[in-house]
Amino acid sequence: MKHIATLTLFFFSVLTLVAQEDSLIPTKARQDYLVTDFGAKGDGVTLNSRAIQAAIDTVHARGGGRVIVPAGQFVTGTLYLKTGVDLHLDSGAVLLGSLNPFDYVKDPVVRWTSLLFAVDQKNIAVTGKGTLDGRGWEVANRMVQYIHLGLVKDPLKYDRPGGENRPELIHMLRCENVTISGVTLRDPASWCQQYDQCRTLVLMHVTVDAKCYWNNDGLDVVDCKDVLIRHCHIDAADDAYCFKSHSRNGLSENVTVEHCFGRSSANGIKFGTVTRGKFRNFRFHDITIRDTYRSAITIASVDGSQIEDISFDNIHAYHTGNPIFLRLSHRNAQADQRPYLRHVVISNSTFEVPYDKPDAGYSYEGPVEDQPRNISPASIVGCPDQHISGVLLDNVEFTFPGRSDTAYAYFPTTPAAIAALPEREKQYPEFSMWKELPAWGLFVRHADSIILQNVRFTVKEPDYRPALVTDDVNLFGLKQVDIQIPDSKKPLGLVAQNTILRTKQIPWRIRKQKGPTAIAPDPESVDYCPDIPDTLTRHLASRFGIKNDGRTDNTTSIQRALDYIAAQGGGVLVFNVGRYRSAPLQLRARVHIELKEGAILVPITHEGEFLHPDPAGDIILCGQGFIED
Repeated sequence: MKHIATLTLFFFSVLTLVAQEDSLIPTKARQDYLVTDFGAKGDGVTLNSRAIQAAIDTVHARGGGRVIVPAGQFVTGTLYLKTGVDLHLDSGAVLLGSLNPFDYVKDPVVRWTSLLFAVDQKNIAVTGKGTLDGRGWEVANRMVQYIHLGLVKDPLKYDRPGGENRPELIHMLRCENVTISGVTLRDPASWCQQYDQCRTLVLMHVTVDAKCYWNNDGLDVVDCKDVLIRHCHIDAADDAYCFKSHSRNGLSENVTVEHCFGRSSANGIKFGTVTRGKFRNFRFHDITIRDTYRSAITIASVDGSQIEDISFDNIHAYHTGNPIFLRLSHRNAQADQRPYLRHVVISNSTFEVPYDKPDAGYSYEGPVEDQPRNISPASIVGCPDQHISGVLLDNVEFTFPGRSDTAYAYFPTTPAAIAALPEREKQYPEFSMWKELPAWGLFVRHADSIILQNVRFTVKEPDYRPALVTDDVNLFGLKQVDIQIPDSKKPLGLVAQNTILRTKQIPWRIRKQKGPTAIAPDPESVDYCPDIPDTLTRHLASRFGIKNDGRTDNTTSIQRALDYIAAQGGGVLVFNVGRYRSAPLQLRARVHIELKEGAILVPITHEGEFLHPDPAGDIILCGQGFIED
């Protein structure tokens, strides 16, 4: 299984971009306008903010077109991109950020500073083979001088200006139909590029070199919908590909990242850290991560967010400090929020962790004091009252260095020691937040339905810890899991505590329990999956008009299907991949339900039981799909 749910793609609206990168720009009255015709000079000295802005304003007023920046070094402060304008940088063209911090506007709505802004605009683009160079190290250090002189108010936290007082390269807010294509983004003073609450955003063939100062994120996508990121190369001092939510009402969905490269002195791909809203339908595939200090993949839901339906396929991470870090906690969650992290698939991927520091020698490399004393494993960690649910690792290979030193730091695998591991629910989420963990390969705690299928763990040199450790896990499934351990006196593979373990297929049966759903793993059938007789007639849910789009209320259609099959003397209702929303249902005797891989039943309400068993019994619910809790 490569996907737990059908990911809603928006390619129908952007497929033409593959062949024509700026097709979002209106063709009516389209013309090219040279910035030099408006008085701009590419001499690397003249401040060109007014001239370039005049070109943008003129093209916008005339209905759209391209503002051409020819070869040369055009110094500029803040610019505002406007509807219908493609800011096109020819090969050899450089928009060179001014070294004077006062040449940058702190936008009153955005409350950040940036070289290029766009607020509430449509059909805009930045294209070409040229470069936006923020000269961020020089600008940030000049800002430090102005703060010391009292010209700018800033607390200088961690001895550096706040991110909002250091100009980004690109900041776009509430924009629609945005294309960034072909350009190079270099040396921002803060985050490199931030897209906030945008709709239909395309980044293609963008090169980012952002490691000249602190907090140089390569890409931040905040509460955006319908996003395509393709063939991008990011080398950043902070997180490379970062997805955030700044609002409880925020929604990030339908995001595809493919054929990309990332290197970071923080995380390769990260959800967070600010995660207040919803994230759903993210698809990452064919991505290489190298020389990355923290985790290749981090999903941290710690501010009340709801994150679901995230898939990673063909991810290859080499020389990275940690493979995977999934974290659900409530650092800033409010009492009325129902946060969750669920339905994550990682497939056909490899992760290799070195013994040395992965980003050693890079400017602004990750802090040594944050490193664990012994190499940390991949980890999936929720909280006692907030379990991560529905994670599948399918055809994944992990390689670790081993060499943990008991004399340096020791974590016993006794029940008391594992139970004593602090929750740290309010702490900033990083894979190293516990310093020591009891496993070298994978640590899982406070989680439900974690499935490992065709997964290999290899440790190059002996490690005193076991490969896998679980604690408080409701269904930990293992199928074709291979653990490669060098010669050792204690070659421990798995230590499972408070865990329902499955070592073959994954059985599900109906049983009464407290809580919002009547579905749970059957603890009495550890190595047995009930087979539905082949003689029974199977009925596809789609034939009854049942929709798998995650939006339609299927209550009436599903109930009609169950009643129909019961009237026929019994059979099987089969749900293929997709999300099926429904209110509570009344099950019928001799009517079995099969959830195929990737099928998800989504309760519309979480009050009471979702599925009501027939008193006559004889019902089997099986498969490898999920029922949301």
